[in-house]
Amino acid sequence: MNRKKQIVRILKLLKLHLIKRRFIEVKNYLFLSNKYGVFSGQIVSFNDLENENILYSHKVDLFYSPPVFDDENPSVLIKGMTYNQYAVKLKNVAVLGISSIIPMSSGKVLYDLPFYDTDKRFYYSDYKILKLKNKRITYWKGKGQTIDKAVSMCSNYSWNFYHFIYEIAIKFCKLNELNIPSDIPVLVDQMCLDIPQCKEILDMLNEKGRPLVSIAQDGFFEVNELFYINCPNFIPPNNKNDNDLRPSDVQFDIEAVKNLRNFLLPYASLQNFPKRIFISRKVASGRRQFNEEELIQVAADFGFEVVFPEKLSFCEQIALFSRAEWIIGGSGAAFANLLFCKENSKALILFKRRLPFSGFATIARISNMDIRYITEESDEEKIKPDTKVHDPFKIKVPDFRKYLNDNVI
Repeated sequence: MNRKKQIVRILKLLKLHLIKRRFIEVKNYLFLSNKYGVFSGQIVSFNDLENENILYSHKVDLFYSPPVFDDENPSVLIKGMTYNQYAVKLKNVAVLGISSIIPMSSGKVLYDLPFYDTDKRFYYSDYKILKLKNKRITYWKGKGQTIDKAVSMCSNYSWNFYHFIYEIAIKFCKLNELNIPSDIPVLVDQMCLDIPQCKEILDMLNEKGRPLVSIAQDGFFEVNELFYINCPNFIPPNNKNDNDLRPSDVQFDIEAVKNLRNFLLPYASLQNFPKRIFISRKVASGRRQFNEEELIQVAADFGFEVVFPEKLSFCEQIALFSRAEWIIGGSGAAFANLLFCKENSKALILFKRRLPFSGFATIARISNMDIRYITEESDEEKIKPDTKVHDPFKIKVPDFRKYLNDNVI
């Protein structure tokens, strides 16, 4: 959602929809009265925190693996940034629904991601951020509640399965290690509790049976004492320019990812699934539509069967991916499940452009599997730079059949 539309939507939620549109477009979006829940402040990172109770802090090397297109050589894991992982106890802060920012009583806002963005290439499409420039932030809170003590597991894009797994669920592994009393509740976005598979994951990872307290997307909690664990992976919300994506934009902590895999794998369903699967997007998001039916017919000649991960429980999804030898499908959040694939299994992702998004490729390499992309774009036929990545696309059927002939035994 672009920023102007986001402002319009928020004003409607705040019952300010009668304000003339030109009011919204004034520079800096104007600082609406605090009584409407709109605030501004300076963002800070963990390194700027003072007099806080640090539960743990250490630096780790993150890794990424560039995507491989067609018949290029297999990708490898590349060492990326040195990243600060931490957990801290904060006093008198706010936890916002569907947001990664933590407003503090000092007026400052804890938000680490922009401090790693030295080239200013990322677009911070956080649900509660109205404007972020030069470390100054304007944001809205919504309807407030209070709670004495809590652990925060709220985050931007928490409703997206990929972001949920690698930004929220993965933090429970660290929470289970920390000496935090088990009766302290965990704040979770309501959307996560409403999605059956996400609720299933939370119940698996919540080893100590902590109470789960929901936050509505348009709400927030004032917390007297908050236990905050930062994400062990570096996953920016979006890029300003799709034509300037780099494989290093998304980076993972290998050990944290493997720990999550090892924790969840035993929950795999005993149900039998095909060894060659074609992941359909027919009931998924309307974005990135492609000539799926044509490709399904071709894949069927090679023994592939169509599956719909959205219709499966999470335990069944673990089983589906962990027992598959070959996986084909249009790019989408279902490929977050590559985490559970067995060694030497193979995946083929169908996409519009040869963009160097490395998220799924890195997960695949951590699982020691081979992953390739086939795109509408080729060396001979380049796609216009202004083409949107979520636009419909068409994979050439002869090229797809040739790839399967050459690679599927």
